[in-house]
Amino acid sequence: VAEMRTAFDRRRLLMHDLLSGIDGVETMLPQGAFYAFPSFEGVLGREIAGRTPGNTIELAAVLLDEAKVAIVPGEAFGAPGYARLTFAVSDGDIEEGVQRIAKLFA
Repeated sequence: VAEMRTAFDRRRLLMHDLLSGIDGVETMLPQGAFYAFPSFEGVLGREIAGRTPGNTIELAAVLLDEAKVAIVPGEAFGAPGYARLTFAVSDGDIEEGVQRIAKLFA
């Protein structure tokens, strides 16, 4: 249990650090779950891969199609402009997924 707790804490910090480095994305440090819930409001309305998502439902489609990264739109939780990203995966998967997002938004 202690080993897993350490791993999830490391992943929590990693996810937060990587997401915080993306222009237009704002995120709070997750406190008690296995996911981050960043705001993508600074990205919405920008052209991304020839598309201009107006909400995180549309952004989720762009990310899945172009970066092969799945997010859960905040609209599902009554929080438009936000999205849920899990860190219940390996450190490498977190790095790869967030790097794909950052590259797509660059």
